[in-house]
Amino acid sequence: MSTPAGAPTRALDGLPPRRIDYGRLFSLLMLLAPAALLLAVGLLWPFLTMLRMSFLDRYPDPSALTLEYYTLVLGDPYFLRIIGRTFSLALVVTVITAVLAYPVAWFLARSRSRYKHLVFLAVISPLMVSIIVRSIGWTIVLGNEGLINALLHGLGLIDGPLQLMQSFWSVVLGMVHILIPFMVLSIASVLGKIDPSYAEAAYVMGANPVRTFLKVTLPLSVQGIASGSVIVFCLTIGAYVTPVMLGRGKVLVMAMGIFEQMVVTVDWPTGAAVAMVLTMGTMLVLIAYGLFLRRYSRR
Repeated sequence: MSTPAGAPTRALDGLPPRRIDYGRLFSLLMLLAPAALLLAVGLLWPFLTMLRMSFLDRYPDPSALTLEYYTLVLGDPYFLRIIGRTFSLALVVTVITAVLAYPVAWFLARSRSRYKHLVFLAVISPLMVSIIVRSIGWTIVLGNEGLINALLHGLGLIDGPLQLMQSFWSVVLGMVHILIPFMVLSIASVLGKIDPSYAEAAYVMGANPVRTFLKVTLPLSVQGIASGSVIVFCLTIGAYVTPVMLGRGKVLVMAMGIFEQMVVTVDWPTGAAVAMVLTMGTMLVLIAYGLFLRRYSRR
């Protein structure tokens, strides 16, 4: 017996048609409303404001729309160097953080040691201290009169202080120290959910520990690495305090360029264009990373 067009498919199985529970839907919308409002006010509205500002010929009294500032940012060697350095810094910090965090996350997720809780406290302890305080701590360690130079001079290995700060790698060191807890916690949360029977099955089939890790454990923990990488990458892209304090004006990143244009030179359209380039570039990198992970998971 045929059914009329548009009839509920559940009727074919002798079940009553599914009805929408408007009360439950309203409750769900009310629960989501505060977060949606906060997202709109704290993210979408500033983003749209900056996007509009980047196309204005001047601010706060615009007379026309223009692409002049995007041409300036994308065609000026000064800004191109800052863009390249910013994304290079984010990529290097993300890779180093992932490599260093994985063994720690493995220990936290798989070890039965009684010292595991102490390791966990050591991992999250940097989160209890302000980024400014941690950056100042690295200046004390790496400065010309800091701990490392004093130790090397006391051992007679150097005659004068080594220039350990004001370099790309000093900023990398500070960013890795600040962001490694996010990577450890992201990877450990996924490793803890992997069934140990998978590795046991690989051992039974004759796989050695290295092959088991590469073929079983690592692919199953990719989601943890991916989530941690996104967090670390985005936080590094927008970092300002640590590059300022450890780079001492020698390692310019895009956050510093935005501050310089908007606060120092009071050139709001150029600063807005730099912010939009940073945002769009970050989004493109994350989209490409997501597509890569999708292809990897299918394989």
